Amino acid sequence: MRKMKILIILALLQPFILSATDINVYFSPEDKIDRIILENIKQAKKSVYIVSYSFNWDEGLESLNKIAEYGVNVKVLLQFPPSNTYKENKKVPIKLWNKKSSVLHAKFAVIDEKYVFVGSTNFTESSLAWDSNNILFIKDNNIGKFFSENFLSLWSRMPDSNLKNYKDNSIEIYFSPEYDCLSIIKDNINNAKQTLRFAMFSFTLDEIGEEMFIAGFKGIKIYGIFEKSQNPISNEYYFLKNFPFIKIKKDCFVKNIHDKFLVIDDNIVLTGSFNYTQSARKNVETLIVLKDNRIASEYIKRWKHLWLWY
Repeated sequence: MRKMKILIILALLQPFILSATDINVYFSPEDKIDRIILENIKQAKKSVYIVSYSFNWDEGLESLNKIAEYGVNVKVLLQFPPSNTYKENKKVPIKLWNKKSSVLHAKFAVIDEKYVFVGSTNFTESSLAWDSNNILFIKDNNIGKFFSENFLSLWSRMPDSNLKNYKDNSIEIYFSPEYDCLSIIKDNINNAKQTLRFAMFSFTLDEIGEEMFIAGFKGIKIYGIFEKSQNPISNEYYFLKNFPFIKIKKDCFVKNIHDKFLVIDDNIVLTGSFNYTQSARKNVETLIVLKDNRIASEYIKRWKHLWLWY
C-alpha cells in the first residue's frame, strides 16, 4: 500500500523532477580540460566522434591513434586541415567539411555514444590550454545518441532536419542552421526578469544587441564582456556602450576570451559554439540552454572572474 502511494506521488511530481542527466562544466585554462578529455578518450570502448573548427593537438591525436589500433571506431570532422603531425600518422580517418554554403564551427566530442563534450573549445592546444573557454561534460545515453546521430549525418554531409534539437527538463540542445538559434536567444533574453551576464568572443548581431537594449530599458541589469581582438565597427560593443544602464567591458585577458555564454537571472545558461554573429546563423553550430542552478552558479563565478580581469 505504501509503495503504491509513493508511486502515485512520484507520478504527480514528475513534471517538477529534474532530469537525471549528469552535467559538469569546465573552464580553460584553469581546469586543464585537455587532461579531462584525454582521460575519457583513453577509456573509450566503442567509438569516438569529434567535430571541430580546427584540430591542432598532438597529444590528443596520439591518444586517438592508440584507441583506433585497439578497434575503437574513431572519426574526426574538421573545417580546416589538422596539424602536420597527422600527415605522418594517418590511423584516424579525418574528413574536411568542404561546403561553400556553410562553415563547420561546432565543437563537440562523443564517446561511446553516451559521453559528450560540447562548448566553445576547439580541439587545439591554444584553445584547450590558453584561451578562456567553457566546455560541458554530459553523461547521458539519450543525449549521447543525439550527438552521435548528428555527427554521422554531418559526416555523410546530409544534415537531418529531424535531429535539429533535443529537449528534456533541464537541457535544450539546438543545431544550426537547421534550427533558428537566434530566435531561442532572443526569446530567452525577452523572458529575463532580473539580470543578463555575458562573455562573448564575437558579437555583431544587431537583433541581439537591440533585444538587450530593450531589456535594459525595462530595468533588467545587463553586464557584458567583449573579446578585445574583435573590433569591427559592426561590433555591438559600440552600440551598447552608449546606454548607462548597460555595463560592458573589453577584456584584459592574456589570451582570447573565446567563450560564447550568457547567464540569465542567475539560473539559465546559454552556451555552445554560437557567436552572436550573422554568419553563425548559416554555419554548423551548437546552442545549449541549461536550466540548472548548480551549473548556472559555476558560470556566474566564471563570469565574475573574467570581469575582475578588467
